[in-house]
Amino acid sequence: MDKRLINTLLRIFHSPDGRFSAGRSISAFCTEYNLGMKQGASLVFTKEDKREIGRILQGEMGIDSATTTSESWKHLGRAQSLQLARDEKFAGRSVGAGRLRLKTLPGQTLHVAGGSWDLPCRADLGLDLAAVLGQEIGHDALLVIENLQTFDDIHSVGMDVMGSLPARDPLVIYRGDTQGGARADTIHALIESTILPVYAFVDYDPAGLVIAAGLPRLEKVLAPSLQDLGALIQTHGIAKRYLEQVAATSHALQQLKEDSRIGPLWEVIHTAGKGLPQEFFHSRSI
Repeated sequence: MDKRLINTLLRIFHSPDGRFSAGRSISAFCTEYNLGMKQGASLVFTKEDKREIGRILQGEMGIDSATTTSESWKHLGRAQSLQLARDEKFAGRSVGAGRLRLKTLPGQTLHVAGGSWDLPCRADLGLDLAAVLGQEIGHDALLVIENLQTFDDIHSVGMDVMGSLPARDPLVIYRGDTQGGARADTIHALIESTILPVYAFVDYDPAGLVIAAGLPRLEKVLAPSLQDLGALIQTHGIAKRYLEQVAATSHALQQLKEDSRIGPLWEVIHTAGKGLPQEFFHSRSI
């Protein structure tokens, strides 16, 4: 991440505005991290997008966005810059680059990279992408989990959701973030290098559906029946969650209305005007 991009991110983080010019560098960044919404020649950022930018700058570069602005950064030389950001972030690759976090559903054995492991609940295995692709993946599908808490606690997710999974023994994959030891671009590379069917378990909100739709070869988003999901969102959903995301994702979701994988879920969420985090389904069953 060069200083010009850092300056741009810091300006976005601190600005009260939500709309910014969609330059090449910031557009590539937003594509990689699934942030912002393209509108014409502009990118529109929600408050949650800005908070995520702050987390990325902290996790990737060691930059405290709360106390660092573009003005305090942009005129510094390399030696001075290192006082604001961790040295290893300039010298080496990003946190989680080329890494995967993998596990199985409860009671299954992990078969990857030429080895087999019986992992206890809440445990996972971190491996380089090249190691995973270098040997046969001994599972019948890829299941991508959006949030780290749900990835850790997949064993506690009820059959109201897990019963919609067509696969018997998927490789469970954490979607990744800037601090969790895996990144989304690595997960996309894994998917694109295999022929296994792809399923997703994401938050039931606009951002979650956009994340799911962006996965290569997605076959299905795990969910309760549409009737049950609608009732749950109406009763337990969070309106603020929906409202903070919908402006930034509405264009993308409008294009997905006719998508049989996404459209029906979007209709339920849009009708309710609320979002429901996937953690709601831990340790419950309808």
